[in-house]
Amino acid sequence: MANPNTPQTNENEITSLRAEVARLTKIVSSQGAQAYSDVRGRAAQAVDAVGPAARKTVDAAKAEGGALAQTAREHPAAAGSVMVLAAALGMLVGYALGASSQPEPPRRRYW
Repeated sequence: MANPNTPQTNENEITSLRAEVARLTKIVSSQGAQAYSDVRGRAAQAVDAVGPAARKTVDAAKAEGGALAQTAREHPAAAGSVMVLAAALGMLVGYALGASSQPEPPRRRYW
């Protein structure tokens, strides 16, 4: 009967474990590479799908900006009034948000 704790048995187990770790490392590595490839492919498809829509949106924004600039040139008083109104509305919203976010002052309680 062989002693299970002999140096030769331990060496065989270590060699076996190293081979198993190497095999598992190859499996995990290949799965990681496959997952990376899949994600990269999906990202490329998403970019390709969004590209034409983004170009159309940019073209529409440029056209609307040009129309807005032309209207402002034709009616400078109205454009100035709109700017002042927008600034006043922005200040009002900012004041309301700022006032609502401040904590209430501490109250003294007399009991």
